[in-house]
Amino acid sequence: MNDRKLWLDIAKGIAILLMVIGHTSIPNVASNFIYAFHMPLFFIASGFTSNYKKHSPLNYICHKASAIMLPFVIYSVIVACLLHYILGNDLVFLLLNGWSGYALWFIPVLYLASILAMLISHTQNAYLRYGLMLCLISCSYCLSRYNISLPWALSTVPYATFLILVGAELKRFQNWIEALNPFWGYSIVLLLTATIVISQLYRLDMAWNHITPIVPLTIGAVTGTLMVFLLSVWIERHIKWCASLLQKVGRETYIVVAFSQITILCINHFLAINPILKYALLVVVLVLLKYAKDGINRLVKFKIL
Repeated sequence: MNDRKLWLDIAKGIAILLMVIGHTSIPNVASNFIYAFHMPLFFIASGFTSNYKKHSPLNYICHKASAIMLPFVIYSVIVACLLHYILGNDLVFLLLNGWSGYALWFIPVLYLASILAMLISHTQNAYLRYGLMLCLISCSYCLSRYNISLPWALSTVPYATFLILVGAELKRFQNWIEALNPFWGYSIVLLLTATIVISQLYRLDMAWNHITPIVPLTIGAVTGTLMVFLLSVWIERHIKWCASLLQKVGRETYIVVAFSQITILCINHFLAINPILKYALLVVVLVLLKYAKDGINRLVKFKIL
């Protein structure tokens, strides 16, 4: 039986589209709002959907390595070669330091944070689990406050782990999220207002572990995520064509994360076209890459991409 939450795919679709928009030349007001929650949403959603009881720790680590790290290595090689060709980026530097601001930073952080979250979630004592979450966010604060930057964005792992665990805790409120009670519209307005206010006061950027002041930014990340969750449930029930489109996008976030920025870079390097045509071409390229990925997976009879 498939118990996949379609509204979560919609939420991921919204977030990944916002990620693409957030990397364009939009006003800071809009950019700050998008950054407040678009990457935290993926970590929170990971915790919301994870079933840590399904796998033993070793099986979980191997499963995640196969599911997200194997494609990461392949995609990284492709993107690194393109960056070397277009910008002359040093491949050795990329290997030693990681992806910096490129969206691929997200994948190894998600992998390590998922493993840490799984180990903490196996803790039976709730007080110990919450204590470990407090340690994670305290560590996150120190790393951000003192600008301690680790290769491969590893300084972001403690905060990402905390967000995954927050997602696991939010699963208790699943019935409230899916109920769309008479006050759901007011809830969205309240969550939207809180996210806007916080995002205009402080900017969150997880790629660089800019997460201080940590309390308001974390509140903004959670309120923005809940806002998108509620909106996604409503879209699933009331706008079927939009729900179907966003579900498809949400299931292909990996392709967008891996190739949206490098595709735009290639378009800018080889073509001089207006922004509308540029982003239309981006959509075409990503769709073609999606079908190429599916075809390769079928050919090798293994989910390698």
